[in-house]
Amino acid sequence: MKLHVVAALLLLSACAPGVRVEGEAPVAPRGPVYVLAYMGDALQRPTSLALTEFSSMTGVRWTSWGDERATGTGTLHGTWCRTEAECARGLPATLELSGLLRLERTGYYSRFTVTTTTPPPGEDLTDGRLEVPPR
Repeated sequence: MKLHVVAALLLLSACAPGVRVEGEAPVAPRGPVYVLAYMGDALQRPTSLALTEFSSMTGVRWTSWGDERATGTGTLHGTWCRTEAECARGLPATLELSGLLRLERTGYYSRFTVTTTTPPPGEDLTDGRLEVPPR
């Protein structure tokens, strides 16, 4: 019986003259955006973030988050420093997250770039990869 009702409705809708659809199609709601830290923690607007096994950012203040790119400023620290004082002080730096990947209704940044006036010796922090959940 249900099949007959569905078939009748389809037939009627196909024959309806002047049916017109207007407006934009509904957009699926966008959920939160995260960055996975080096050890896999899902974070939103983190003030501290491990980027690689050798480098991390602390004191990050985000000026943008949740769009295609996120930008924040803070202090870059790493095992590449030469003195104890240099290690404690760190380097002022800008962190940009990009490569926004949407999985279901959740977003994850997949790339990072760190910009500083004094690049750390022996470590390239431009266009680095961030972990994302398996697809």
